[in-house]
Amino acid sequence: MNDLYFRQLTDALQHAGIARPTLLVDKQRLDRNIDHLLSAIQPHYQYRIVAKSLPSVGMLRYIMNRAGTHRLMSFHLPFLMHVIQQIPEADILLGKPMPISAVRCFYDWQAHNVSDFRPDKQLQWLVDSPQRLQQYQHYAEQQQQPLQINLEINIGLNRGGFNQDNTFRQALQHIKESPWLTLSGLMGYEAHVSKIPAFLGGAEKAFRIAMQRYQHCVDQAVDVFGQQAVSNMCLNAGGSSTYPLYQGKLPVNEIATASALVKPTDFDVFTLEHHDPAAFIAAPVLKDVSNPDIPMAGWLSAILRKLGLSAPRGVFIYGGNWLAQPCYPADSKRSDILGHSSNQELYEVPPGHPLQIDDFMFFRPTQSEAVLLQFGDIALLDSGHISEYWPVFQYPSQEVVVADSTATTSH
Repeated sequence: MNDLYFRQLTDALQHAGIARPTLLVDKQRLDRNIDHLLSAIQPHYQYRIVAKSLPSVGMLRYIMNRAGTHRLMSFHLPFLMHVIQQIPEADILLGKPMPISAVRCFYDWQAHNVSDFRPDKQLQWLVDSPQRLQQYQHYAEQQQQPLQINLEINIGLNRGGFNQDNTFRQALQHIKESPWLTLSGLMGYEAHVSKIPAFLGGAEKAFRIAMQRYQHCVDQAVDVFGQQAVSNMCLNAGGSSTYPLYQGKLPVNEIATASALVKPTDFDVFTLEHHDPAAFIAAPVLKDVSNPDIPMAGWLSAILRKLGLSAPRGVFIYGGNWLAQPCYPADSKRSDILGHSSNQELYEVPPGHPLQIDDFMFFRPTQSEAVLLQFGDIALLDSGHISEYWPVFQYPSQEVVVADSTATTSH
């Protein structure tokens, strides 16, 4: 990325009449990242899109079509409902365990919303402990509601889930004996792998141990359910920072990722060097200030400037205080003079840069799952022009959700 690229983005935004903070996705960069991912994932692995990291139905549908997958991972009950309404053909795996009240709320809501979505076939609930498994079984028996259960296993991240011990084997046996529960698979997350320093063995050792732990869980599942049954289950793993490591024959058959496709700054890691940033925040410049001063302390500001500790130029932008890092102009940084502001944040910029009032500053999100929801419709840049807008996830009517859930408080 260089200044010319961002000046072209500014031209595209201004030509589209955009005059507010906007989240922009570069379609050509997104396409290249999708293609990189597909070339790295070997044919014997299925691909599941992590929906929380790309929270837009339009974006999800585009990636699903290009990647040839209908598998999604969901992390938030209202967004699960929204996706089901908009993409009823999706196969959905919950990415985190839900409170039993959320399970009740979902089925109450689903009963009042006609849809082709079949939760008994298309939805896998993630279960991380014997206590939660017992809760889910009690609900399933009480409501005569079949549930697909995917067991979360701890393969090194140590964020909960079953360990490779008798408790895990008892959970497997418990599901096998239940007429209302079905073991749909296992899920092991290993986001720690790419961050392990060399003195602890580095990424290679951490990944090897993670796969050994995963294999041990698979072996126990085979002992209880049989090889054929387990081979047809969803054996999920992977993440944006680790998916390229899945080469050769490993105990998993499905890889989940999404943030890598837009590459926020948190994913500037060695495993994703072949990916390009594809999502940017564009913020109009409202004010251009020479020698910005600390309020009531102009003399101190002058001293700090002479010492090189305060910038000779600052700009106030439209909005601010996002989980994001400035990338244009290069070498810009948030000013400490006035503190953070979500209204008009002050940034220090290079004195001679041609940035002007009404131009755009650009930022890279540090993550995608929260930041992409903050700006309304996502502007899609296609070959230098804003070609369309992708609405972000919406919450279902709260009145419907509350009415349906309170109707079942006796359960």
